[in-house]
Amino acid sequence: MAMHSEFERQFVRPRSGRTLIVGAYITKGKADRRLLYEDAIGVDMRAGPGVDMVVDMEDSPDIGRFDHVECTSVLEHSRRPWLMAEMIEQAMYPNSTLFVSVPFNWWPHAYPDDYFRMTTSAVQSLFPNIEWQQLLYVTHDKMVSDPKDLPSTMVNKHRYYARTITCGFGTRR
Repeated sequence: MAMHSEFERQFVRPRSGRTLIVGAYITKGKADRRLLYEDAIGVDMRAGPGVDMVVDMEDSPDIGRFDHVECTSVLEHSRRPWLMAEMIEQAMYPNSTLFVSVPFNWWPHAYPDDYFRMTTSAVQSLFPNIEWQQLLYVTHDKMVSDPKDLPSTMVNKHRYYARTITCGFGTRR
């Protein structure tokens, strides 16, 4: 994904450090993101491949502090994503970096359940202490800041959008 590569180029490569991978469980076809970093810890709410610590990020875990945090396709599975976001921010040093992605338009998928879809405004409100360098809607072939510019089609006078994620990266104030 272009956004993730840009995050790594701007933040991770110039300044290595301890990295937290939130939602690290490796499902079929998914790569072990920990291998991309010098010093990474994977947390998830279930034990399994890619998981170093079983943690519920809604419940004030004491997991230490990190220089970089990745939270990819996890917030939609949290019953209380505002608590998860708060715990993520608490695990970050000032000037730490965050990469986040969450569905905007995507089919429901369980793990253990699926609760939310989020706009860029929703992500900004969940992470009030992040200064966003990029925060966009991303489809298979486009990155846009306004959802009206997303690829769509009309069916029976209703607009349907392509599979889209809200994706961004920034620095903790």
